[in-house]
Amino acid sequence: MPRSRSPSSPRLGARLAVLLLGVGCAPPAVAAAPLQPTPPAVLRPTPQVSLGAWTTGSKPETIRLVDGRFRGASWAGGQPTESRPAWAAIRLQRPYRTLLLTWTSSHNHDYFEQFYGAPRDYRIETSADSTNGQDGHWTLVADVKENPARSRAHVVPFLEQRWVRMAVTRLPEKVTPWGLSLDEIELHDLSTGGNDIWVFIGDSIGAGVFDRADERRPSFADSVAVLHPGYTPAVINAGLPRLRSWEAIDRVDEVLALNPEATVVAITLGSNDGDLDKLRAALGGIIDKVQAAGKIPLLARIPYQTKYDQDYVAVKNQVLDQLIRERGLIPGPDLYGWFKARPDRLHDGLHPDGPGSVDMSREFARAAAPLYPP
Repeated sequence: MPRSRSPSSPRLGARLAVLLLGVGCAPPAVAAAPLQPTPPAVLRPTPQVSLGAWTTGSKPETIRLVDGRFRGASWAGGQPTESRPAWAAIRLQRPYRTLLLTWTSSHNHDYFEQFYGAPRDYRIETSADSTNGQDGHWTLVADVKENPARSRAHVVPFLEQRWVRMAVTRLPEKVTPWGLSLDEIELHDLSTGGNDIWVFIGDSIGAGVFDRADERRPSFADSVAVLHPGYTPAVINAGLPRLRSWEAIDRVDEVLALNPEATVVAITLGSNDGDLDKLRAALGGIIDKVQAAGKIPLLARIPYQTKYDQDYVAVKNQVLDQLIRERGLIPGPDLYGWFKARPDRLHDGLHPDGPGSVDMSREFARAAAPLYPP
């Protein structure tokens, strides 16, 4: 069973502001080459409205679903069936026209892993007249079969409604004995046209950094909230450990199809690649697919590494820089320069440790500044 952490939620406060603003941090030793100018801001706020909301469900401790913590103590829903679903309901006190519901089963590290309690079949419903999250009339807004992922997002029409409920009816064939395990359900308000919705596609580096565990907070969303008050991005971490760019091009269609509401696709690939021609072709193809889907790609420079005696990364970043120039893309964060100046924040010479993960999230938030109002 996934190990639980202390139930007390971390409070960011002044520590958060210091971490996010990088007080006391020296500039990177190696900077990215000057790139193309960026377009005007396009993102509109998606306020999170579920944190600390009133909850109930088929099993106790549903409060864990709205405590803002990931990879800690999860809500255990047991072994649901169609006739006896595991359900959790959230009541909102204010009216909203449209919501975005995201759920996460983040003890699964791989985006397409489900062994640690992700649902296979589930539905999302709303109610205007329920008194306890179970009675009353319920309207079906999403009915998902054969879900393959550890985290998803769904638009929920919510005009004149008060409750939203997620009911899981089936788990994968292979799952832990403890069954359903969800650590967060987040509701974001889309009533005024909010579109600050991100999906991160990457290898094991991104899969770890963006999982929002306590030791990797402040997260990307936390960073954006400090740098751009009023913004609380919705985030899906679609990281796939050991992924190479020429493998990712075959998975990006599925990730995009599972996350149609995403506006920005952040790409952290290349660390596992060895062939420069294949890297260029694959990343170019991924950018094409992201843009064809009407989404904005944000391509990060590959982080510096000390795992090998030779620096294999610098020449790969030349490929990335050229692609960004040629396509006129918004430059992603210079993770090469950042970690070359701070190699002690790579716990194994490749993957960022806790403080390094905070650094990487903050650098992504800084690079995303052109997408937000000044």
